[in-house]
Amino acid sequence: MSELASYSIQAVFFALVAVVVVSRSKKTDLYQFILISIWLIGVIAIYARYKEGQSLFYSNDQQFHKEIIEYYIPDEGLQISAVIALRYLLTVPVYLISLLGFDAMLTIKFLQLSALLLIYRRSQQFMTAHMLRVRFWHLPFIAGSTLIFMSLLSLRDVLLAYFALLFVTSADLRSRLIGLIAVFLLRPHLAVALAFGFLVSYFYSNLKVKYQTLSLAVFGFVSYVTGTIAYWIGAVVQQGAIFDTPNNVFTQFKSSQLIANFFGLQFLTLDKLSNRIVASSISDLFLSRLIIFETLVIPVMFLVSVLRHPNFLGKHKVLTIQAFLFFYGVVSQTTFNSTRQNIPFLVCMGVLAVADIEHFRKIKAKIAPKLLMATR
Repeated sequence: MSELASYSIQAVFFALVAVVVVSRSKKTDLYQFILISIWLIGVIAIYARYKEGQSLFYSNDQQFHKEIIEYYIPDEGLQISAVIALRYLLTVPVYLISLLGFDAMLTIKFLQLSALLLIYRRSQQFMTAHMLRVRFWHLPFIAGSTLIFMSLLSLRDVLLAYFALLFVTSADLRSRLIGLIAVFLLRPHLAVALAFGFLVSYFYSNLKVKYQTLSLAVFGFVSYVTGTIAYWIGAVVQQGAIFDTPNNVFTQFKSSQLIANFFGLQFLTLDKLSNRIVASSISDLFLSRLIIFETLVIPVMFLVSVLRHPNFLGKHKVLTIQAFLFFYGVVSQTTFNSTRQNIPFLVCMGVLAVADIEHFRKIKAKIAPKLLMATR
């Protein structure tokens, strides 16, 4: 049997497992089967094109995961000190499954698909909890092209997005803790940002704020500055670095970088598009936004929802935007922050923005007939 045939059979098996699991729910719909079908075709197509070189397609983080599973864990075993560095939450389960003969990289992709389906399910649950329902036009902003593409890769981004969404949208402590701990094990500084955003949202919700836009801006400024300081505290704790004053915190470049970062246009702030960071040209990256348009549209929708309706889902909105600003403060002290790193925030913003639009559309639909009757 050829390698492609073996890989394809395994992919079909995983797809069938996903179909069986989602079919057990009464809320299963056609879109979930579409997601699974796209994933199946996509992972087979990537393997057919790149073979073993697929681990270097788009991001060499896939190669890092491959080396952990195939070399580090078998040769060095499990070490407490490497739980976060070697991403054990992801790599250990995949390693155990690979012992059964399954392709390790494909198994990670299956976990990414599972996270994508969970994001869609969690979004449905959140909308239902607020007496809303998911509509067709919501789909690109809840589980759109960006997440679909990421589910085709052996990365951790869709998993991170699900756990972040679980933390932001859950009301019970247990779900919040599961989400936060899982994020911490996969990307610690994101977990710290979410926890910080939660504390700010709790404090902010207990204040009697008169000028909400101004207050949010002030809190956002504090969150950003705190994030820049937190980066150096983390560097001291994790790497034993010497504490340093945050660099270029209030420069025009950092301000423009923040705006570009928020709208998924980070590549505009690079001095040189070197192969070390971004291999594509600016024109190619702009064209890609026509396909992954939600990376630009979702932040716009979310920002409008925050400014127009700050009280509806207020805690969730404050948590998300303050966590993002704290997170940006952290990454502003590094070389570059990719769109990939913003995906957890993008997912949370998308769900909150859609819920906001649908909520006030529903109110207008109820009020309009009454106003029409009153004018007669």
